[in-house]
Amino acid sequence: MTEAVMARSTAPQPTSTKVVADWNALMPGDFVTVLESYTVPHSGWIDDVTEDGRIVWLLLAFGGGRRMFFREDGDIITVEVP
Repeated sequence: MTEAVMARSTAPQPTSTKVVADWNALMPGDFVTVLESYTVPHSGWIDDVTEDGRIVWLLLAFGGGRRMFFREDGDIITVEVP
């Protein structure tokens, strides 16, 4: 493999974020950021989602523990997309 091909394959790809409108679409293991009260970000992995998609449990990054978020509180979930 040439250096140019290696550099291209290991270079970070540009990403953007997308709001997840339907929390039922989230799956355990998805890496997301929850914007609590539209301002405080909490990043981590989805641990579980209720059947009605109104509550998610997040395993917070950096050993932050497990936390529950409620759709009714106005929390917003975003995911990175290429």
